[in-house]
Amino acid sequence: MGRKRKKRNTLLVDADILVFRIAIAEEEAICWDTDNELWTLHADLKQAKAKVQDEVAHLCDVLGGVSVIMCFSPRKTFRHELFPRYKAHRKDRKPTIFPALREWVISEWRSECWPNVEADDIIGILAKSHSVPAPKIVVSDDHDMESIPCMLYQPMHPERGVRRVTYANARRYHLTQTLTGDSGDGYPGLPGVGPKRAEAILKQGLWEEVVDAYEKKGLNETEALLQARLAKILTPKLYDQKTHKVTLWNPRKHR
Repeated sequence: MGRKRKKRNTLLVDADILVFRIAIAEEEAICWDTDNELWTLHADLKQAKAKVQDEVAHLCDVLGGVSVIMCFSPRKTFRHELFPRYKAHRKDRKPTIFPALREWVISEWRSECWPNVEADDIIGILAKSHSVPAPKIVVSDDHDMESIPCMLYQPMHPERGVRRVTYANARRYHLTQTLTGDSGDGYPGLPGVGPKRAEAILKQGLWEEVVDAYEKKGLNETEALLQARLAKILTPKLYDQKTHKVTLWNPRKHR
C-alpha cells in the first residue's frame, strides 16, 4: 500500500501569540559600560523572521497545511467599549521588534485584521465560515479557543495532537468563562467562583444556571450577560464583515 496522504488543511493561526512569542524570545539585554549602568535591548529581526518561517513550515508539515491565514487583533475592540477595564492591566510595551515582525508577517502570508474584533473572533468566524475552504485547523495556545467548535492544535502542547472541540464542550466552556472570568483579559466573572465551583454550578450546562448563580450573589442577569459577552468568541452570525458591526451575544437567540 502507498503512504497515506495528508489532508489539505487550512491553518487559522493566532498570529498575535506567534509574533509576540518569537519577538520577545529574540530580545537580549546588553550592557555597554564597565559600571553596568548603560543597558539596551537588542533584537535580531532577520533571525526572528527565519524562526517564523521555520515554525510555519513545521506547522504545515505536521498538520498537512496547504494554506495559512494569519489572524491579528487591532488595538481596540468592541469589548473595550463594553468594559473599559478590558485588558487594562496589560503593559503597553511590546517587544522591540514586534511591530516590524508583525508587518513582515502580514506581507508574507494572507493576514486578517478586522475592525472592532480580536484575532480570537476572526478565528472563530473563519472556522465556521464557508468563505474559507475546509478542512480547517485552529492553531493557538489561547485557552479561549476551547469555546470555539473546531479542530484545535496547541503548538506548545504537541503531545495533545489535533483535538475536536465539540459544540457542547464549546458552549459549556463559554458558560464556565462567564462564571470564572479571565484574569488575563481583565474581566472578573462571578466573584468567588473558580473552575471547580463553575463545574458544580453547571450541572446541565444551561444559561439559567449561570443567572441563578449570579442572583444568589446579589447580582442579576444583566451583569451575567456582560461577562458572557466579554467571554464569547464571535461566530459568523455575530459579525458583519461589510459593516464591521458586532451583534452582541443573546442566550435566547444564539447558541
